[in-house]
Amino acid sequence: MKALRKNLQLSLTLLLSLYAPLSLATLTDELQLVGEARLNVLFWSIYDSSLYTTTGRYFGVEPKLTLRIHYLRKIESSKLLDRTSEEWEKHSIVEQDIETWLEKLASILPDVEKGETLTLQVEDNLSSSFYLNDELIGNVEDAAFTQAFLAIWLSDKSSYPKQQAQLVGIRN
Repeated sequence: MKALRKNLQLSLTLLLSLYAPLSLATLTDELQLVGEARLNVLFWSIYDSSLYTTTGRYFGVEPKLTLRIHYLRKIESSKLLDRTSEEWEKHSIVEQDIETWLEKLASILPDVEKGETLTLQVEDNLSSSFYLNDELIGNVEDAAFTQAFLAIWLSDKSSYPKQQAQLVGIRN
């Protein structure tokens, strides 16, 4: 009985280690930092963002590109979704899938607390994997979504050109 219990414990430990969530360090371990930026609005610091790629240079959306956003204040998911929608409108993204994308994001994005980190990592098929504090919270299996979502921060049409330049590694 003791041997059976020990074998079950060992098997459970091995199984759990195989399915343990990726840590943030694992997501960026083999990547190089491209740039970092802090978003301040008036007197408030909103978040710190970091962009990583396999080469440390930004050439557009590619597999393993990783955008980390470390929140410096609490933000409700509804506000994140509203801001995403506003940014897509500013970018003149006229995809018939925008409503579907917003619904999918609503099922993924939680309210974020001060000190939490949301991470998007681009997969090999250019889909998006989202992580909250090192844990996978969802995927959007659509390369057009990935392009449109990352354009909010990385496009030259960004609402915050100074932060965009810092993220993509443009040195002034």
